[in-house]
Amino acid sequence: MTDYVNPNPPAPASFGELAQRRRSVYSYLDEPVPRDVIERALASAVLAPNHHRTAPWRFFVITCESRHRLQSAYQGAARRMERDVMRAAQRANDAPINVVVACVPTQDNPRVILREEEFATAAAVQNFLLALADAGVGSLLTTGALAESPEVAALVGLNDPGARVVGVINVGYPNPQRPIPPRPHTQLDRVVRWINED
Repeated sequence: MTDYVNPNPPAPASFGELAQRRRSVYSYLDEPVPRDVIERALASAVLAPNHHRTAPWRFFVITCESRHRLQSAYQGAARRMERDVMRAAQRANDAPINVVVACVPTQDNPRVILREEEFATAAAVQNFLLALADAGVGSLLTTGALAESPEVAALVGLNDPGARVVGVINVGYPNPQRPIPPRPHTQLDRVVRWINED
């Protein structure tokens, strides 16, 4: 199968436009995303800030040829939790590429704080999602019991001390037959407070 070429690549965008462009995508074309597009997005991901330069993030790219392994991991987790196995298996097929993201905190530096390692990993995820959006590629960060399960950790060989899966990112070209609803208007006054001098 040859790599799909987006017939309508996005125009260059300012950061503000790019932040608006990045949306959670729930329906994808059954087309592969070129490896170099994923690699460029990952190169942006690892530019995220982190304390002590520990680089706690890890990314495991599961292509459509190997997603049956993610499907098996989801099925195993669903059986263990007595959840709908078929529905769990479908999650592995929602997008042509899945990227398992993990946080591997540094253990040998007493100055390193776990939550800061997790914050850094979250920042890397946001960089990754924005870089994908810049390339016209959709994404969806999935979390919860299936995505963060021991079965998924075992699939990617995550056995470092203190390591954990933080989510699985669906990656693919958005399905134009399933348009994304408009972004709700942001009410900054509900979430921002300015602390001024008296």
